[in-house]
Amino acid sequence: MGAFVGFSDNIKAQIKEPSSTLQKSDDGVLTAYPNPAKDFLVVKAKDPSLKIKSVTFYSILGTQVANYNVNMNRAEINIEKLKPGKYLIRYILSDNTQKVTQIVKQ
Repeated sequence: MGAFVGFSDNIKAQIKEPSSTLQKSDDGVLTAYPNPAKDFLVVKAKDPSLKIKSVTFYSILGTQVANYNVNMNRAEINIEKLKPGKYLIRYILSDNTQKVTQIVKQ
């Protein structure tokens, strides 16, 4: 569903990111998609040398509702147990960068 592989005239594979119809949360450091999400959320650090240490979900009121230890550059997080609505996700990278972004759970 996510990537498209095609061939150019000189037979080299080209991989494209998910199409523009798929929304992403991108703060320049981390991408989170799809957004809105239904059952899973993919989080990926844009710098390949960094790992995402943890991802914490907060309700729009600031209550912590879930926490995941990731320790990878890219991960799929199962969010099917979260109720539909808006969530803030705070993530910590291996260089101790901390940021917050918003996602919508369908």
